[in-house]
Amino acid sequence: MAACALASARVRDGAPSGGQDVVGIMPAQMFFAAAEEALPKDLLQCQDFDYLRGLALLALASLQDARIGAMQMYIGHYFTMLAINQWHDESNWPTGLHPTEREELGWNFTTDLYRILEHNLSRLRTRSSRFHLVAESVSTPSLNVSSQDRVNELYMTLPPIFKQLQPATGDPAKDIYGFQAANIQATMALLKMVSLSLEADLDVERKCSVVSDILATFHQVPKPYLRAISAPLIYHIGGIGTILGSVMEGPLSESSCCVVRDLLLSMAVLLESLEACLHRSGGAGQRLRSLVARIEEYIGSRGGGRATQAQQHPADISASDFREGTSKNSWDETAVPDLSAQFQLPDELLQDWTWPFAMSNSYLSF
Repeated sequence: MAACALASARVRDGAPSGGQDVVGIMPAQMFFAAAEEALPKDLLQCQDFDYLRGLALLALASLQDARIGAMQMYIGHYFTMLAINQWHDESNWPTGLHPTEREELGWNFTTDLYRILEHNLSRLRTRSSRFHLVAESVSTPSLNVSSQDRVNELYMTLPPIFKQLQPATGDPAKDIYGFQAANIQATMALLKMVSLSLEADLDVERKCSVVSDILATFHQVPKPYLRAISAPLIYHIGGIGTILGSVMEGPLSESSCCVVRDLLLSMAVLLESLEACLHRSGGAGQRLRSLVARIEEYIGSRGGGRATQAQQHPADISASDFREGTSKNSWDETAVPDLSAQFQLPDELLQDWTWPFAMSNSYLSF
C-alpha cells in the first residue's frame, strides 16, 4: 500500500506511467491511509522487513505531498526499527529473504554516493556545531578533493548505459536505464553542493561556477525523468538557492550581478517545468522571476544596468534560452577581470528571499 501511495502521487504529479492507463487510479491518500492502518503499533515487537520498507516509502510519499512533519516522523520510525533489530549489519537480516531481495538491498553506485554524502554531512554538522571545540586540520581541503576524486573514479567504472541521458521512450524496460542515469546525475549534483559547503573562503566566482555546472546538468536531463524523480529534486535544487542566497547577500559588481540574474532565471525555468505538474506547488519559479525583476529595477535606479539593458525581460525567459544549462550570457563570458565598482543589494530587496520548499531544519549550510 505504501508503494502504491507513492506511485499514485508521482503519477498524479506528472511522472511517466509507462503507457499504463492511469484514469480512475485511486487517490494517493487512500493508499496512504491503508498503509498507515497496516503498520504495527509497537515497533519493539516488529521484525518484518516489509514494515521497514513501508516506513521508507511512507516517508517519500509524505515528502511528495510536502508533509515535512510526517516525513520526519516516518524517517524516525525507520531508523528506530533499524536500530532495534540491528539491521545495519547484513548478518542480522531475516533469514527468509530471497537472494534477489538481498541483492536489491545491497550496495550499488548510488549507495556509495550516499555513503560519501553522509560522511561530508557529518563533517558539515560537526563544523557548524557550537560544541565543536577542535578546529579542523589543515588537510581538510585535501579530504574534500579526495572524496570528489573517489566519486569520479566510481562514475568512470559505470557501464555506459548508466551515464547516457537518453530520451524517454515510454517503454519501461528501456526507460529504467535512463531514469537511473538521471537519478545518478541528481545525486552527484547534491554531493557537489554539499562538498562546496565544506570549502573555505569561497568567492563569488567559485560559487557561481558550481551552480552553473549543476544547473547545466539538470537542464540536460530529459524532463520525463526529472518528473519521475519529482518532489525530492526540488529540495535538491533548494541547495542551489541557498548558494545563490549567500552570493546575493555579499558584495557584487554589475557583471557578477548579471551572472546571478542568469542563474536565478535558469533555476526559475527548471522549477516551473517541475512545478507545472505538482499537486503541491510553492510557486518558486515565479518568485525567482519576481526577485530578478526587483534586482534589475534596483540596478537601473542606481544608474547601472549596462550589463542587463540588452537582456530579455525576466517574464520572457523560457526553456529554449537554457538548452545547454546556461543563458546567452554564460559564466565563461565573465572570465575577463571585473573592474567595475562593487555594491551590496539592500536588505529590503531580499527580505522575502525564502525557499518555498525549505525544511525547517535544513542540513545544508552555504
